[in-house]
Amino acid sequence: MVRLTSISNILSGIGIAILGVSAAFWYIFDYYNIASEVPFYAWVLGAALLILVILMSAITTFTEMTGFVHPEDKLVSNMFVFIQSISAILVLGIQYPNDADAQRFLFDVASMIVIAYVFLFVFVFFSATILEGGETGQVKEMTSRFMLVSLLMGSLMAGTKIGLDWVWATTNSYALASGILGAFAVVLVLLIAIVLGRKYEPVGE
Repeated sequence: MVRLTSISNILSGIGIAILGVSAAFWYIFDYYNIASEVPFYAWVLGAALLILVILMSAITTFTEMTGFVHPEDKLVSNMFVFIQSISAILVLGIQYPNDADAQRFLFDVASMIVIAYVFLFVFVFFSATILEGGETGQVKEMTSRFMLVSLLMGSLMAGTKIGLDWVWATTNSYALASGILGAFAVVLVLLIAIVLGRKYEPVGE
C-alpha cells in the first residue's frame, strides 16, 4: 500500500523536524540559562516517531502485507528512516553536554551506521559484477571477485572511520562534529539514491 509508505515519509519528516527543534531548544535554553526538560521531551517524541517509522518501513520493505510498493518508494522511504536515525542518535548527545564519554559513544554509534552505508554504496557499484554467474553455480568465481571488492570496501570503511575520528579529535565540539557527520550521512544517502535511480530494475505487478 503506497498510502502506508506516504504516511511513513510524513511521520519521518515530522520526526526529523522535531529532533531539529529539540536541538534548537536546547541551545536556546542553554544560552539563556533556562532549566527545562522540554528539549529532552521533544527528543523522546522524535525517537518514538522513529520507532514507529522503522516498524512501518520494515512492513513495506520485507513483507507484502500492504500489497505492492514500488521499489523507488521503498528507497526514498528508507532514506528518510536513515536520516532520522542518525539525527536521533546525534541529537541525544546534545542533551548531555557534560558527559564527554556519552557524547563520544553516540558519535561512534552514528559513525558505525554511516560506515555501514559506505559498504552499501560500494556494493551497489559492484553487485552486478560480483553476483555474475551465481545463478549458474559459479561460486568460486563469484567469491574471488568478492575478495577483491571486500578489500576495497574494507579500505574505504577504515578510511571513513579514520576521517571521522580525525573530525572528532580536531573540532573540539560535539555540535560541530555531529554537524559534519550528519552532512556526510545525508550526502552519502543521496548519492546512493542517485546511483540506484539510474539503474533499470524490472518492477513486478
